[in-house]
Amino acid sequence: MNGENLAKARELLRHFPHESSALIPILHLVEQEFEYIPDAEVHVIADLMGITAAYVESVLTFYSLFHRQPTGKYLIQVCRGLSCQLMGADELSSFLYEGLGVQRNGTTPDGMFTVEAVECVALCKNAPAVQINLEFYPNMTREKLEAFLDKAREEVPTDA
Repeated sequence: MNGENLAKARELLRHFPHESSALIPILHLVEQEFEYIPDAEVHVIADLMGITAAYVESVLTFYSLFHRQPTGKYLIQVCRGLSCQLMGADELSSFLYEGLGVQRNGTTPDGMFTVEAVECVALCKNAPAVQINLEFYPNMTREKLEAFLDKAREEVPTDA
């Protein structure tokens, strides 16, 4: 963590009645700085807070908003909850994996797209649901995903 964020983290620890309650805000600080949570930072956070690295890891693996490796410009998260699966989420995931040439939790070589399967995003009524860069897209279809991918690719300048 850089010095500024370390100072912010220490300030957060003072603002919570129980220091452990500051873990998630501190993780957000680190992710803002690095755009993911590097392994070394897990230990920095644990030492700062007086908790184990295993506890920090348990929080990181529980929340799909935190990432342990860099993600693409577009983070596409396909809900894998039961309602979404019943309404075609697995087919959407397969379309993305095959079309982008990535595996689950993979990023395209150009750094444009990362595709993740995540637990319920609480849009069961409008399944299948996809979240792209923290924006929700209910009633997702392959055609809608194709349109999104095409538009995203158009935004990228090509080398001429």
